[in-house]
Amino acid sequence: MSVRADSETLRAIPIFRDCDTVALQILAFAAERQAFSAGEDIIVQGKKARAAFLILSGQATVKDGQTEVGTAEPGAFLGEIAMVRAGPYAINATAVVAVETARVTHELFVRVAKEYPEFGLKVLQNLGDRLDSRMRELEGIRVMLAKSRNFADLS
Repeated sequence: MSVRADSETLRAIPIFRDCDTVALQILAFAAERQAFSAGEDIIVQGKKARAAFLILSGQATVKDGQTEVGTAEPGAFLGEIAMVRAGPYAINATAVVAVETARVTHELFVRVAKEYPEFGLKVLQNLGDRLDSRMRELEGIRVMLAKSRNFADLS
């Protein structure tokens, strides 16, 4: 893929929505390519995050502990929250077949955010929007729980 195509793939990811094209192109250009073989871990839950991974080709399973929660295919961005805060990964991701990724390190993300403050601000705004959305979902669940007499009432 070209830098332009990779930057447009990044733009499709919610945290990079509406971000400056130049900042996304720099992120795409500076991201390190990393390949994983079938069965190889891309991300290990609980391990300190060093990077997020944009899936360029292949497929990976995504698990929360031992529970499979989805499949990551080209265009998926794994570990973005951990990348931003350099905290532990919240998921496991394992290559099902050979996977090629663009690895965006925490250091690269911070450098681009420092050099393009509007980029960093937009990412923070997008993360805030995502958090607000999750909080509204949780509030709906809280209301349902408060109204129910027992768990059978929830179905």
